[in-house]
Amino acid sequence: MGLLDELEKEAARLHSVGAGDGAAVVVQRERVAAWEDQLKPAVERFGEYLTRLAATLSAARRRIRLVYPIAGYGDAVAFGEAPFECRVTPAATQVEIEFSFAAQVSPEESTLVVADTPSKVRLVNGLLQNHQLAGLHDVTKNANGDAVSGRFQARGRIPVKVHGIATLESGQLKLTLSNVEAFGTLQRSMTADALTEDTFDALGRYLLRENPHFGREKVGADVRRQLQSQVQRDQVRREWEAKLATQLQEDEKRVVSLMAASASPGTFVRRMGGAISRLLQRDGR
Repeated sequence: MGLLDELEKEAARLHSVGAGDGAAVVVQRERVAAWEDQLKPAVERFGEYLTRLAATLSAARRRIRLVYPIAGYGDAVAFGEAPFECRVTPAATQVEIEFSFAAQVSPEESTLVVADTPSKVRLVNGLLQNHQLAGLHDVTKNANGDAVSGRFQARGRIPVKVHGIATLESGQLKLTLSNVEAFGTLQRSMTADALTEDTFDALGRYLLRENPHFGREKVGADVRRQLQSQVQRDQVRREWEAKLATQLQEDEKRVVSLMAASASPGTFVRRMGGAISRLLQRDGR
């Protein structure tokens, strides 16, 4: 251990213990000891594992197939490819880790959606844009240049990331996993005892999509019922959104048909005949 490392270690002890005494000092000393002897070494081993994983995946040119469901559209299928990167930033009282790669969406393997009305074009386009994706092609436009129909197959890049930070104060590693099994983030917290080789291997297989989930936490019956209620509410909301989208399409078609009928020559002649008849009747009075 070099001079600077020794000084940083001593500064961390002084910062954590402070000038107090008694029971609080004992607790702080135990926390520092747990950090230096257990949590920090475990997190550093975790960082070494992810660094090796990134290097091995890049060397093997591994492709990771990821599927992202998008309600109202379908599945965006993407492939994670090199470069796989891992950055570990150690300090006296914290260690930060970030493992990342980009997944390129494959339009050929993603859901094909045919949008045959302007409202459906706007709907699907908005759903993809919510995730910074595109995919509209074979577009038909009206005289104003607005898209009235087209085909959608998702395309774009999706950032995939595992971010972890462990601090002396928290006493645990807090993990944030972004865009792995679906769009969005998952939060996991782990103590030093949980950071084992089996855990590292489980995370690696989760990132390769060999394991569907990682570190799924146990929940009580009350929480489970709340989650089930939320899922049911979300399902009802999606069903209503689908019904409204269908109704909007039908309304647009009905308006277009009425406008077309009113613009037909026969309708125009009948309307003109009726107007002339009313004028003649008024003059006859």
